Amino acid sequence: MENARVRDYLILIGHTWICLDCRSSLLEDTESTLIGHKLSEFERERLLELKDESFRTVMDLEEATGLTADEIYKAVDHPRSRLRHLRKRRRILGE
Repeated sequence: MENARVRDYLILIGHTWICLDCRSSLLEDTESTLIGHKLSEFERERLLELKDESFRTVMDLEEATGLTADEIYKAVDHPRSRLRHLRKRRRILGE
C-alpha cells in the first residue's frame, strides 16, 4: 500500500476514522466534502450513506463501507490519511 497510489476512498475513510473534525464535516456536508475526490459510484454511494454510528467500531465501518478490517487499518496507518485534512469545496457553475 505504501508504494502504489492509494484510492481516495481509503484516504477518506482512514482519515475520518482518526479525525473527528473531518468526520463531522463529511457527515454534515458530504457532497461538498467529496468534490474533487476520485471515487467510483459505489464509493460515493457508501460515503453518502455514512452516519456517526458507522464509526463506532471497525466492524461497523466495514459494514458501512464495504471494506475489510485489513483495508481499514492500512488506510488509517497510511501517511496521507494522517496528514491530509478534508475541506469543503464548491462546484463552479458549468462543471
